[in-house]
Amino acid sequence: MGLPLSNSLTQPPIHHYHGYLDSFLLALGFGITSYFIFKKSETHSPLYLAILLVAVPCALSLSVARHFSCFVYSLSFTFFVYLFTLVACICLYRLSPWHPLATYPGPLLCKLSKLWLGYVSQQGRLHIYVWRLHQKYGDIVRIGPNELSIRSAGSILPLLGPRELPKGPWFDGRYPEDAPARSLISLRNSHEHSMRRRPWNQAFSVSALKDYEPLIDARTSKLVDALSRQESPVNLTQWIFYFAYDMMSDFIFGGGTEMLRDGDVGGLWPMLESAQKTGLLFSHVPWLGQLLFKTPLLAGSRRKMIACSMQFARSRKARRPTHKDLFYYLYNEGGTIENAPTEAEAFADSISAGADTSASAIVNLFYLLLTNPATYSRLRAEIDGREDRALEFSEQARMPYLNAVINETLRILPPVPSGSPRATTAETGGRMLGTRYIPPNTAVNIHIFSVHRDPRNFSFPDNFVPERWLSEEERKHLGPKFFKDGSFVHNIAAFHPFSVGPSSCVGKNFAYLEMRMLVTKVLFNFDLRLAEGFDSRKYKHGIKDFFTMALEALPVVFTRRKTYL
Repeated sequence: MGLPLSNSLTQPPIHHYHGYLDSFLLALGFGITSYFIFKKSETHSPLYLAILLVAVPCALSLSVARHFSCFVYSLSFTFFVYLFTLVACICLYRLSPWHPLATYPGPLLCKLSKLWLGYVSQQGRLHIYVWRLHQKYGDIVRIGPNELSIRSAGSILPLLGPRELPKGPWFDGRYPEDAPARSLISLRNSHEHSMRRRPWNQAFSVSALKDYEPLIDARTSKLVDALSRQESPVNLTQWIFYFAYDMMSDFIFGGGTEMLRDGDVGGLWPMLESAQKTGLLFSHVPWLGQLLFKTPLLAGSRRKMIACSMQFARSRKARRPTHKDLFYYLYNEGGTIENAPTEAEAFADSISAGADTSASAIVNLFYLLLTNPATYSRLRAEIDGREDRALEFSEQARMPYLNAVINETLRILPPVPSGSPRATTAETGGRMLGTRYIPPNTAVNIHIFSVHRDPRNFSFPDNFVPERWLSEEERKHLGPKFFKDGSFVHNIAAFHPFSVGPSSCVGKNFAYLEMRMLVTKVLFNFDLRLAEGFDSRKYKHGIKDFFTMALEALPVVFTRRKTYL
């Protein structure tokens, strides 16, 4: 007859259960406590993250190790309970009715974590994703645990105008904690931003812009010469980016690159595009950026880009160019600026003063022009009607259809389609937007692409119709099918491709000079058509939003019209 098995062989001793329960409750309690400690402000510091996610559960594991037969079991058990509790508390609070943004609609994944929007951003379709969210949810959409996207044109001035909100945490993940300086565009302190912007305001004053006209004229002539030597079809995207980089090199450093002559021998454009894509992810998930900046791969890539900019900057500092450039003002060579930027700040600003915004606008302009033959013909007629005077900057400023084409391009495909978020803070307090209250410590963003595509602001918003920017008489004459009735809507206050207010794009007027001259000079010298087999839908779908735009190839056939003057 068999003997009954002992209880001690089939069940752990009762004190083991008590030990496991004590360990569970301890990890649970510390998980909840840690949540309340760190809930007040989202930290991006690797040190704090290490304490929160590693040091605390490790210390707990050591304190309860006696209850487990193996330290690995203790470590695994404690980490799981602690981190699960911490994450569960975060998720429950963000979805709860007690969250400050609980009343604002938005996708569940967006409310839970910015990791989702970070993932979406890497596909390059963030502008389309958020635009569709506004179509579904309305003017204010919760796109992050503490972030709102806004489509209302009436919110532009309250958020970006004279009493603008400071920059949000969006740029915090783009710079390592130990970075010697941050660029002007990323500064969150409004007073510091105002001080650092002073040399930029001088660099883009009316008199300074007049000094840059010969630079723009010379560089656009080099582009025309380069295009005339290429075999058609030409990848216009590539050549416009070459031009833009050389133009910015002329403007910032007084020269230094000749991509129009040599091509991109250093691989700068792929490096910049990769940096923009990675930087966009870090903008949405700043703590991830701070962690990865500690890794050799990312740190090395960043050092390479900084070294390239510093090489140009130091070369510029060692010589005196024949014209005033941006560094003339950043280095205070005229001696007119108090509290001029430090060398580290000048370097940081030179890295951010990239050429990709103007380049993408120009390429998209030619894409829209060549896919709309009537618009192409009208612009060509305006340029030809002025003969050689069309190549004068002053004349181009007075050409209504040229400026209408540029503005319509910037409306329908803004170079920075998703905008640059701001934030309410404890210092600014909350803000009322109509009947809705935006609480403190909330990131808010006017979504440029959505505002520009809103039919309440612009009639037939998805159509490329430059005539909307002309006088009423010219509109009805040139576009009768669009303007034949009285329902035309054109809200100029909603148009803000360069943002508005004290933190708007300081180089806006330079960009207009550059675009006018380039477009005029190319159309003055060439007949253009898209290459056979060009897929317009593929190009349009291939426009990527990585803060600035990344574009597909635009194959164009160039035929010389007349001798260049």
